[in-house]
Amino acid sequence: MFATVRFGANRQQLVNLLCCVQSLTGHLKSKCQCRPEDCIDLVDEKGTLMNLSKVENPASEYASKYLQGRQCYILIRVVREENSEAICYESLLEDLGKHYPDLPDQLQQLSGKTQRTEQRQKGSLQRDQPDTSTRTRSRTTLQSKKNLELKKTRK
Repeated sequence: MFATVRFGANRQQLVNLLCCVQSLTGHLKSKCQCRPEDCIDLVDEKGTLMNLSKVENPASEYASKYLQGRQCYILIRVVREENSEAICYESLLEDLGKHYPDLPDQLQQLSGKTQRTEQRQKGSLQRDQPDTSTRTRSRTTLQSKKNLELKKTRK
């Protein structure tokens, strides 16, 4: 079971899928000259993220569980922003749009989805925890106005 991985200046690497995910990603990092601490993943030609970077036990799970033989994949870098859950996906294949015209937009959409998810989570947390100090102030103001009106009408 083999697959092709594209990266760099239109380079291709034939990879054996009957190995653990950790071995596959380590091999690809060395071939594309990534740093060992870099997080990489693959997308297929349609732009579907393979999520190798999220495999819970990459040392024992086979790559063939996540990838299909005889397919072509594009190597990407997964960049997690500090102090945030936002993720950005960067192609490691130069001139990606030249080879796959739709993929740059799809990578951007994938990156945007993770940012929107984070914003939604933060927004829902803020909505779940109402600002009681503002509500208290507005109630107090309304009560004060009503009391003033009552005093005026009594006079």
